[in-house]
Amino acid sequence: MQENGFKHSVKVPRLYKIAAKIVQQVREEGASIKHLVYQAKHPNYPAILALVTQTLQNGKHLDYILRKSKILMNEARFDPWLARILITELLWGKKRLAGDAKPIQTILSYETKLKSILDKLIESKEIIKPKKVTKPRYVRINTLVMTVADAINGFRDEGWIFVRNNHTVYEDFLQMIRTLEENQFTTDLHVPDLLVFPQGTNFYTHPCYQDGSIILQDKASCIPALLLNPTPNSVVLDMCAAPGMKTSQLAAAMNNEGLVYAVEKDQRRFQSLTQIMETVGATCVKTVNRDVLTLSDKEFPDVEYILLDPSCTGSGMTDRLMYDDNTDEQRNAERIEKLAGFQKKILYHALKNFPKVKRIVYSTCSIYPEENEMIVKKVMENCKNFKLKNARKGLKTKWINSMNNENDGEYKKILKRCIYAKPEVDLTNGFFVAVFERITPKEENKMEVESE
Repeated sequence: MQENGFKHSVKVPRLYKIAAKIVQQVREEGASIKHLVYQAKHPNYPAILALVTQTLQNGKHLDYILRKSKILMNEARFDPWLARILITELLWGKKRLAGDAKPIQTILSYETKLKSILDKLIESKEIIKPKKVTKPRYVRINTLVMTVADAINGFRDEGWIFVRNNHTVYEDFLQMIRTLEENQFTTDLHVPDLLVFPQGTNFYTHPCYQDGSIILQDKASCIPALLLNPTPNSVVLDMCAAPGMKTSQLAAAMNNEGLVYAVEKDQRRFQSLTQIMETVGATCVKTVNRDVLTLSDKEFPDVEYILLDPSCTGSGMTDRLMYDDNTDEQRNAERIEKLAGFQKKILYHALKNFPKVKRIVYSTCSIYPEENEMIVKKVMENCKNFKLKNARKGLKTKWINSMNNENDGEYKKILKRCIYAKPEVDLTNGFFVAVFERITPKEENKMEVESE
């Protein structure tokens, strides 16, 4: 069957279809690129990863090109995510498309127009170059099944050279991991079960990744569970648990002794969360497929610790969109306002509905103040049973709290008690962490006067 000269029997290459689906999930759900690419199990992992990353990096330009070319308006049945993938391949990737599939032929019929729009965009100097953020590969050891010492010895046996970390000054440590050679690795300065490898090291096919002995988790993502610091035999509530890396870290911190409620509302993400907990051997975790705002102390009694890492813009994730903050396509005021409303609501729920909770850690993978210090300030103004602790005191060495927002003056006291991870400085994803602790009956909320 043919229509307008196109052969409908010819399918789009699977690589393009998979890449389109991944881009959609990253943009709409804030999912992890590398996790999705790995889950796709396509034999050409590097090609899909490169194409997806390139498509996301050029997201703002693609939106502009699609509007100016009117492809989606003229071709109403064209999948917009596939269109982005194919245009990326034509303009920034291989810079050529081949095949008789209708979507490919459609893009090729617009080739001259697409290239003309891009040329004019470049000439106008409105082209936005993504930031280049170089950060190492972080590997957390699953201490439920392996000690850090055994992991180090195992990597040594594979030919890796272990560089002993004797640094006590954060800046010196950062310089060391910046200059790791391709066959070297070391231990982290703040997270005791975290190893640091050179940028780009691929562990997705490593046997220890496959069996859950190692977990590929960015350093900044490890800090919330580290600061929550639940003791063995305690009861923990992970309010937004999927995909489960922080949940498994909590289980390891507790030596699988106690109970971790891991809550996820979305059915697909819940199933993935449950599977991951089984893979890593987190037997103290009970997965819960519920809307966390419906949870109460009656159904989940004796909760002592709460980890809250809610949905956010993901503006700190260096493998998603790497534009300057003011031009980032994620920085949509309406979207941020909607997310901030949810974040504030769920944090209030955590603070007010679990009377035995003594510590709550709130974190986001965002660098936007609307999702971070602004949320903390609004909540602290209306919740007098908790104080804001100095999160940096929970780390064994200092942290460069380098975030400088235009709101620093108004939020200075809050920012001094919270942790911001900044990609260019800390060599991690962008992250924000705040620690709340319940005050004693005789204690006042001392956020405004507590010593630094």
